[in-house]
Amino acid sequence: MSGVPPTRMNQQVFKGKKKAAESGHRLLKKKADALKVKFRDYAKSIAETKSSMAADSSSASFSLTQAEYAAGNFKQKVSEGSMTARVRVGAGIDNVAGVKLPVFTYYETGAATDNASLGLAGGGKKIQVVREKYT
Repeated sequence: MSGVPPTRMNQQVFKGKKKAAESGHRLLKKKADALKVKFRDYAKSIAETKSSMAADSSSASFSLTQAEYAAGNFKQKVSEGSMTARVRVGAGIDNVAGVKLPVFTYYETGAATDNASLGLAGGGKKIQVVREKYT
């Protein structure tokens, strides 16, 4: 900057550069703030899911043990059934302040429940409880 002559024209040029730099900084600050808010939302959602998973997984595991006690070992019958997904994951893109973020949603396909006759010999209610806990 020492080699720039102090004229009004150069002063106007530097004022323009300063104004452009300030507006660019402001825009980047808005973008960073929007991304931080979205990140906090994601972190909050993950924390809530993690806290509920401990209780849900222990409850589901215990109900599976109860069903195995009531109906015997039915894992082989479950694995022999046809495997059609009842839940699918869809992918999309969310635009946050000009940044494209992936968004995943799940939806039910409406496929019929396989092994509906499972547990007719005994333990049908317990197996139904397990089915509800794991879905």
